[in-house]
Amino acid sequence: MHRPLWGAEEYEKALDLIPSLKELVKNPFLMSLSLEVLPRMVDPGQDLSATHITRMALYDQFIEHWMERGKKRLVERKLSRQARAAFESLSDEGFTRNGIDYLKKLSVALYKEQSDQPIVTYSRYKEDSWEAPFFNREEETQILREACPLIRNGNQHRFIHRSLLEYGVALAIFDPQDWKAKQTSEATSSRRKSVSFVMSSDEEDDAEEDSTVKKELDLNSPLAWRRFANAPSVLQFLEERIHQESLFKQQLLDYIEQSKTNKKWRTAAANAMTILVRSGERFIGVDLRGIRIPHANLSHGMFDSAQLQGAELRNVDLRGSWLRRANLSKAQMKNALFGELPLKQESGVKLCVYSPDRKTVAVGLDNGKTCVYSTSDWETLWASEGQSHGVKRIVYSPNSDRVASSSDERTVRIWNVLTGVCLHVLKGFDSTIRDLAYSPRGDQLASACWDMRVKLWDVNSGECSHIFIGHTVNVFGIVFSPKGDQVASYSDD
Repeated sequence: MHRPLWGAEEYEKALDLIPSLKELVKNPFLMSLSLEVLPRMVDPGQDLSATHITRMALYDQFIEHWMERGKKRLVERKLSRQARAAFESLSDEGFTRNGIDYLKKLSVALYKEQSDQPIVTYSRYKEDSWEAPFFNREEETQILREACPLIRNGNQHRFIHRSLLEYGVALAIFDPQDWKAKQTSEATSSRRKSVSFVMSSDEEDDAEEDSTVKKELDLNSPLAWRRFANAPSVLQFLEERIHQESLFKQQLLDYIEQSKTNKKWRTAAANAMTILVRSGERFIGVDLRGIRIPHANLSHGMFDSAQLQGAELRNVDLRGSWLRRANLSKAQMKNALFGELPLKQESGVKLCVYSPDRKTVAVGLDNGKTCVYSTSDWETLWASEGQSHGVKRIVYSPNSDRVASSSDERTVRIWNVLTGVCLHVLKGFDSTIRDLAYSPRGDQLASACWDMRVKLWDVNSGECSHIFIGHTVNVFGIVFSPKGDQVASYSDD
């Protein structure tokens, strides 16, 4: 279709020398973007080993290139008089910027009106619908639609790749070009007002610095009405933008500050905090008293010694966060997540025990069941049947291959940890079994009972090998000596 700017050797060299590029091109769409725009992003003679290319930068270049190519196609096409006039009007205002503005607005509308569902179905009979401004038959709309990276199939429209929708939303949240255009406009206006006097060179520098425009906070920004904690692709674009644009970082900090005094900013503040934490921003010792950031994702954030008194932290994800000496007094913490993984049971839980090798956990229930979980994925390995009364005690063998449980039905059962097969049922107890202990070698099991007796069991045969008598009231606990040649027991006597 067109002569490439690079050959295979240049691409191979870029892949070898640009560390960030190797990870990006694992994604097929990003690889195609790289082939398209990489020659435009690297200057001749540039030190590639010192070059860092981000996903956001690839999309910025790709969209700009796509719009320029669309403009070129339209120049070469034979357009109607009305379409030509519309095209020239768009070009006079900046065709590429008009096209990018169309992309941003369409992306935001899809997120707002269709909960980010990417396919738009439009009929000309829906002139009053939200889709009409993007898909009606007006010349300017049709030209912009054709120039954008959209695919049409009958009356259905969608972006050529879903990630372009997510990029468009991220760009609507913060577009450096919009800010730079506003900065230039404000600076020009400032200079016009200053023609009545002559400034020194130092004064000119000060005036130029003062003319930097601080982008105003906007309640119409997607940050203010949509939670992005569970939209990792959009967050990745914004995280990269923070590292490129210091103004964006300041804007996010301003959202957080505004939430302290006005709750209407809390969604924007929650998104802002999520983005900043993802980007590696530290909040050690920072005054965050009274911030409102419900549903924010602060996982692995650094908040040591932070002042969070009275903060609204409902449903906030704090897994892996650093919170040493952080002040959380009077903070709203309902449903805040610190990394808990609820393992819901069908009955009341009496006790739980880790295996010595830490690979499984056994849980004893009120209904007599013993459940064993794998700690690698917390899937249930098995749940026992057979004991009809509540589990009182669970103990693992030293090598973690067996687990013994006692219950109020006055039996002890020995289970295979991996399969859940009941290997032995130990009977002959006249009262409640209060404690169990495996010998260091795992070949014996000792039981303590309220019938004042301690029994020793052969684990392999399931037979009682010895009964210790001497206590005069209930026996509460037992323990083997390290060598396994003695058993100590304790009682209320």
